[in-house]
Amino acid sequence: MQNGTRYTMANLQAYMLRCLADVSPGFGIDPERLCLGLGFEVADLADPDCRLSFRQASEMIRRAVTLAPGRGIGLEVANQETISSIGLVGYALMTSPTFGDAVRLGMSLQNHAGAMLEFDCVEEGATMSVVAANRFHEPDIEVFLVEEAFGSFMTIARTLAGGEFRPSSIDFSYACPAYVAQYERTFDCPLRFGQKDNVFSCDLAWAKRPIPTYDPLSHRQVLSFFDELRAQEDEDSELIESVERIVRRDLRRAPTLEAVAAQLCMSERTLRRRLARSGVSFQALLDGVRQRRATALLSNPRLSIEEVAYEVGFSDSHNFRRAFKRWTGHGPRGVRFAV
Repeated sequence: MQNGTRYTMANLQAYMLRCLADVSPGFGIDPERLCLGLGFEVADLADPDCRLSFRQASEMIRRAVTLAPGRGIGLEVANQETISSIGLVGYALMTSPTFGDAVRLGMSLQNHAGAMLEFDCVEEGATMSVVAANRFHEPDIEVFLVEEAFGSFMTIARTLAGGEFRPSSIDFSYACPAYVAQYERTFDCPLRFGQKDNVFSCDLAWAKRPIPTYDPLSHRQVLSFFDELRAQEDEDSELIESVERIVRRDLRRAPTLEAVAAQLCMSERTLRRRLARSGVSFQALLDGVRQRRATALLSNPRLSIEEVAYEVGFSDSHNFRRAFKRWTGHGPRGVRFAV
């Protein structure tokens, strides 16, 4: 179970999850079953305004992987995706001058493409590589995430650079799967499993390949859109940090939404609206701060459960136990033993 509001903040684009729902019947899976009880339905994934949390997305994927064990479901999702599957980010890439420009731009816009891994582009010698790392510790869905990411890289690269594009090599941090033939068909290049990192590499010469759909005016327009979006996100991130800072000052007597809004010189309604725009509620922020503080205090054996409860704003230790289990999936005593 992950800590922090960023794991539960609903700011993840649903592009890839929509494709997962589309391919799941081919694996004998009812897509509605993948969403059951997660706070959204399959139809919601088609809404361009739909945003999900990493927790919701990872649970949907986990269910799919569990229901289709030993199948390359991540590769199959990638095979169904096109460059338009990542929305306006795809358009920004298509209007870039060269393949290298598109790759570097993609790195800067990865959060807008619904990426569930973190990507970094490295140019070394005659090789250009994209390294994929986990945002959160989710080992049971890592294979799916890497399959989908690297598989979609193939589709995007061939759309931008031409059908003859071929990686020079791909490294995977996990063991070779039983369905490795599916990997070989998808990537058509040397594959190495059990490596230190997940790395998709190609000849640096591809970076100079002009993109046929390059359009300078359209490119400037879409970049301007993302610049405005980033400015808004920076403002929202600053607001969230300010709210958390105010709440942390005295968790024993946690302030109300109205009190926090007053300290930020805005109305309660404005604060609620701006938090909603960021995909988070005041209660979720408060719970996140309480959870992190409680987990830290539980590592101190001199403090009783009752004292920890009081320190994070609960006058009743029973209510604290219930809340802590809701936050983490475990009771405070179990977490204390684990710590």
